Amino acid sequence: MKARPLNYVSEHLNLPADVVGGACIVTSYGRNHIYIENYKGIIEYTSELIRIQGKNCRVAVFGTKLCINYYTDNDMRIDGNICEVHLSE
Repeated sequence: MKARPLNYVSEHLNLPADVVGGACIVTSYGRNHIYIENYKGIIEYTSELIRIQGKNCRVAVFGTKLCINYYTDNDMRIDGNICEVHLSE
């Protein structure tokens, strides 16, 4: 059986498949900071909801006093009182 190209590259470079495939990676540090990597754009931005478009999904961050601390072409940091994080296709 032939391996899919993404799996082949992932295995031979010892990299996670989600990183090789450009998947949106969400990392939470406590209730006050979230890092989002590999996103495409910001859909909605208020102090209570931030919605982000990823390559294959959407990320919704709910809370209070939310703000985007910094962002680049590849990653961003959201600060505030984070209550929920939703992932959807």
